[in-house]
Amino acid sequence: MDALNEVDDTDRVSVKTLERQKRKIEERLEKLTSSKKDNSLCFEKLGFDYLAVDEFHNYKNCFIATKMSNVAGVQTTAAQKSEDMLMKTQYLNEKYGCNNILFATGTPISNSMVELYVMKRYLRPDLLEKAGLENFDDWSSTFGEVVNQLEMKPAGDGYRMKNRFSKFVNIPELMQMYKEFADIQTADMLKLPVPKLKTGEPIVVTAKPNDLQKEYMQELARRSEAIHNGNVDPSEDNMLKIVRC
Repeated sequence: MDALNEVDDTDRVSVKTLERQKRKIEERLEKLTSSKKDNSLCFEKLGFDYLAVDEFHNYKNCFIATKMSNVAGVQTTAAQKSEDMLMKTQYLNEKYGCNNILFATGTPISNSMVELYVMKRYLRPDLLEKAGLENFDDWSSTFGEVVNQLEMKPAGDGYRMKNRFSKFVNIPELMQMYKEFADIQTADMLKLPVPKLKTGEPIVVTAKPNDLQKEYMQELARRSEAIHNGNVDPSEDNMLKIVRC
């Protein structure tokens, strides 16, 4: 609702996008509340006062409300386990003041810049609130930039222009906020034992596709383009099927 209230009424595209996201949230909440639930003790009544999570990058796909839903690199689809984790962290942060959660991972950002924002929502929402950047669009406009660039199509049969949220700006201020809660340990600092690599240059082996393989790749490219244009029902064909071919 906060994101929707901040959008200019004349920006009909953004308003429609946020209204659509609002309806999806309401539908998901309705589904959760109408389903059969376990009547045993809930998380708040179990007495936990500290939460430690290893490999926390498994919880990076948390829902965000944004008018940038059509920009590549902005993940808006939420995983149920991530939403569950967000509710638990919100409860602990409100009760203990953002001091009783420990997350550990070797890949804090692996696929998208959005993951850094999600991490802050989990661990230090007070920093976002203090900076006036609780909404993702406010945060992204302060620390990120949408880049319009030429990218190869997923099928590899050509190029197309793509808007992608892929560039950090105001990096000193971003890192200052990040270091408020992150303990960064590099490989040089840890000095962990690693296997020794064999000496010598890598050997690259290339093989040209035959006519049958070329024809099959063209068919995959045709299917990929149809999916991208929205001409195919996802239940009939999707990129996951193509990748598994």
